[in-house]
Amino acid sequence: MTAERGGSTAADVERAIRAAEDLMEREGLTDGAEVPEPVGPEATCAAVQRLGDLFVELPGQMRYGLRRQRDNGGDLSTDPLQGLSEIVQNADDLGASQVRILVRDTELLVAHDGRPVRLTDVMALAMPSLTSKADDPDATGRFGIGLMTLRRLSPVLEIFCGFYRVRIGDPDVSLAEPFSVPAWSAQDSWTVLRIPLATPAEVRGQDVDDWLAAWGDEALLFLHHVRAVVHQHEGGDVRTRLALEWGEPDACEAVVGGRETVVDVRTARTSGGMSWQVSRATVPSPPDVPRIRKAAGESTVLAVAIPLHEGAGDEVAGQVHVGLPVTELGLPLRVGAQFDPNPSRQHVNDTPWNQALLPLLADLWAAVIVRQLRLDPTAAWQCLPLPHDVQSPKGPVHDLEQRFLALARARVSNELRLRTPLHGDLGLADLAVGDEALSRALSEAEIAQVAGRIAVLPPAARDADGRWQDVLDDWAEHDGAAPETVTVAMALDELLGDGPRSPEATVALASVAIAEDETLTLRWHKWLVDVSGARHRVPRPGAAEIFTDKAQGLWKVLGLSCVLHPAFFAETGEAARVSAWLRDQQVLVTGAEPVPAIRQLAARGTRRDVAPLVLDDVQLVALRDGFLRVPVRERRRLGKDVGRAVLLQGRRSRTGGRWEDVQVRPADAYLPARLDSVDREDSFETASGGASGLTWLRPRYAQVLPGAGTGLGARAFFHLLGAEKGPRLRPHPGVEHRFTASNPNEGLPARIQGGPAERRKTSHVPNKSSRDGQVR
Repeated sequence: MTAERGGSTAADVERAIRAAEDLMEREGLTDGAEVPEPVGPEATCAAVQRLGDLFVELPGQMRYGLRRQRDNGGDLSTDPLQGLSEIVQNADDLGASQVRILVRDTELLVAHDGRPVRLTDVMALAMPSLTSKADDPDATGRFGIGLMTLRRLSPVLEIFCGFYRVRIGDPDVSLAEPFSVPAWSAQDSWTVLRIPLATPAEVRGQDVDDWLAAWGDEALLFLHHVRAVVHQHEGGDVRTRLALEWGEPDACEAVVGGRETVVDVRTARTSGGMSWQVSRATVPSPPDVPRIRKAAGESTVLAVAIPLHEGAGDEVAGQVHVGLPVTELGLPLRVGAQFDPNPSRQHVNDTPWNQALLPLLADLWAAVIVRQLRLDPTAAWQCLPLPHDVQSPKGPVHDLEQRFLALARARVSNELRLRTPLHGDLGLADLAVGDEALSRALSEAEIAQVAGRIAVLPPAARDADGRWQDVLDDWAEHDGAAPETVTVAMALDELLGDGPRSPEATVALASVAIAEDETLTLRWHKWLVDVSGARHRVPRPGAAEIFTDKAQGLWKVLGLSCVLHPAFFAETGEAARVSAWLRDQQVLVTGAEPVPAIRQLAARGTRRDVAPLVLDDVQLVALRDGFLRVPVRERRRLGKDVGRAVLLQGRRSRTGGRWEDVQVRPADAYLPARLDSVDREDSFETASGGASGLTWLRPRYAQVLPGAGTGLGARAFFHLLGAEKGPRLRPHPGVEHRFTASNPNEGLPARIQGGPAERRKTSHVPNKSSRDGQVR
C-alpha cells in the first residue's frame, strides 16, 4: 500500500516493528546507530508501541527492577532541577545551539534545536542504566540515568520530535497523546521534552529563574554548541537568558604532558560584563587508562577559563566542569575536562582516568597563567593558589588544587616573565620589590639598587588587593623564584647616609624608619643635613651638638646650635614625624626662647664625657639674661649643672704668692672679694691668705655683669652657678662610719651575741632584717 503524503507504507511499519524488536534483542547500544529509523508517522508510532509491548512482555521481576531504577533516579541529586542541566548537557551533545524553557501551571517544557530523536534514544530513555553515548568519547550527557533525575518533579517524561511522541514511565514506554507545541517555543524540527506537573507548586517560574541565576552565563563556557539557555514567559518573551558573547579566536603554544601543544584562546563576555579568557587544548588521551562505562578517544579536550577583571575573585565561584559545572574549586576560575562524574553529576569520581587527566589539566593551567601574567598580570594573581585555597577535603579536586599549588611554586614562578618599562621582559629573579612602607620614600631605581637587581616588579603588574605579595611570599618560602624584597632596614643601611641623596628624600626615608620602629639605625648614619649640606649623626642627649630650625636667640649666641636644612621643617607629614622624633631625643629645639637652651646646658653639665663650653663676655651676659626667663624654682635645680657645663676666666693661687691664669667651671670656683658683698677685709679671699690650690673667678666679671635692674647681678648669678663665697668642706679621708647596718642609724640591738670585736664587726656589715624588723 502506498502511503499518503507524509504517511508510512505497510512495509515501513513492518520494518519499524522489526527494528524495535532487533533493538530490544541487542546487548547495549554500541551498535545502536545502525538500527534503521522508522519512516513516516505510522511507522514511528508502531516502533514506539512495539517497544512498549516488549517492555510489558518482560518477566515481572525485570519490569519491577527497571521501574525501581527509574524511581531511584529522582534521588540521585539533591538539586530538584538537576534534570534541566541534564537536558542542556544532552542538547549540547546533540549539537543544539539553543535551549528554551517554559513553566506552566501543569507542565514544564524544555526545547532544543539539536539532532532529532532516534529510536535508540527512546530505548536509552526507557532504561536508566543504558546509554546511547558509550561510544562517543566527546559526549558528556546521559540520556538514561541522567534524565531520570527529572522524576523528582514528575514520574512521567514525554518527548516530542518530528513523528516521535513518546511517554516514558507510565509504566514503561508508550505513545504520548498528541501535543501542540507553541511556535514561539520550538520550531518543527526541534526536540521538546514535556514534564507533566501534578500541581502548579511543583515548579514555579521563579524557581527556574533562581536556578539559572545561580548557574550564571559562565556555566556555558565549556559547552561545544549551546550558546543560549532561555527561560520564556508565555508568549515567548524572555524571563532569564544565559548567553556568552564570543570574541575572535587566537592561539598560542604550551607544553602539556611533555608535548608542545596548540592552545585555542578566545574571550567570552557575559551579559553582566564579566570577560573570561577561555583556553582549550586537545591532547593525546592518557595511554592504557580505561574510562568507566565510556569510550576513551585517541585525544581528549582540556579547558581553562580565567576571569579578566581584577578583583573578580569576590564575584566568581570556582568550578570544575564536565561540560556544565559539576563541583566547586578553591580558586576563582573554571576548568573543564572529560572527567567521569558520579551519577548525580555533583562530584568527580576518584578513578584512574580522572586522576590521569589531572597533571595534563594542571600543565594547561600553568601555561595559561604564565601567559596571562605577562599580558595582564593584575587580573591573573587571583587565579594563583595559596595554601588556604586547597579547600576540597579529598578526591580528584583536592589533588588538582594541590597540583596547582605545587606547579605555581615550581613552574610558574620560574617561567614567569613580566614586562618592564626599560628592560623588557624579566624573570622574577631579576626583579625587586620594596616593603610597602618604602613606597613613598624610595624610587624604583633605588629599590633595585638596594636589592642588586635589574628592575623592580612593575607597579602595573600588581593587583590592588595585594594578592601578588601573598603569592610571591609563598613562592619564596617554598623555594620558588621570587623577587628580592627590600626591607626598611636594608634601605636605611644602603641609602640613609648616602651623601648625594637630597635632604627631602632623606627626610622621607627617616620618616619611614620612625614609623616602622627602626630608629636604632638612625643613630648609625650621618643623615641630619644642615643648611650648608654637611651631614651629621644624631647626637646623644646632652651632647655638645644641638640642632635648630634657625640661628637665633641664646643658641646662636652660645654657638651651640646647627641649623638643619629647611626640608626637615617642610609642611609634610614626613618632616613633622622626623622633627617630632628629634625633639623627643632632645637634639632639636625651635624658636628663640632661651629656657630650652639653658636646660640643654644643664643636661651637658651632668655628663663627664662632654667638654664644657668656653664663654666670652657677650655669651656670659646672654646666659645670665636667659636665666632671667627661667622660672625661679627651676633656677636652683639648673644652676649648678649649668655651672659645670661652661668655662670662665679665673686664676689659681700657687705657692710663693704666685698666681696662674686658668679657665674654670663656676661650680668649681670661688668668688673673689670684689664679687663678694661683704667688706673686702671679711671676704673668704682675704681669709684664705692666698692659700695655694684655690681657684677664683676673675674680679672683672663685676663690670661684665652689673646687677642694677636685673635682679641677678654677678654675685647672685655666679652663686647660682655654684661658685662659693666660703670654703667647701670635704669629708676627712680617715672618717669612720659606724652603725651603717641599722635603720634607723641608732646602733645595734642588744641581742647581738659576742664581745666588742664582734659587735664592732657587725656595725660595719649590712644585715638582713627578719620579718619582725629585728637584725639577724
